Amino acid sequence: MTGKLMIQGDDLALILDRRLLAEHGIDENTLVDVSFAGSTMLVTAGVSQTRKESFQRALKETNSEYSATLKRLAE
Repeated sequence: MTGKLMIQGDDLALILDRRLLAEHGIDENTLVDVSFAGSTMLVTAGVSQTRKESFQRALKETNSEYSATLKRLAE
C-alpha cells in the first residue's frame, strides 16, 4: 500500500485506508508504535497492557521454575 503524507496543523499525518486497518483490528483508539529502520518507517499496533502483564507473569513463573536450567544453558 502506498500512502500520502498530508499537512495536519504544524505536523504531517499519514492517511491509511480504514478498511485495511479494520481487517487488522486497528481503529482510532489503537495505540501504534512508530520506528525507523534506515529509510523504512515501521508502524505496528501497540501491545495492550493486559497482554504485557500476562507475558510478564508467564516470564516470572518460567524464570522461577527453570532458573537453574536456564543458568546452565547460558554458560
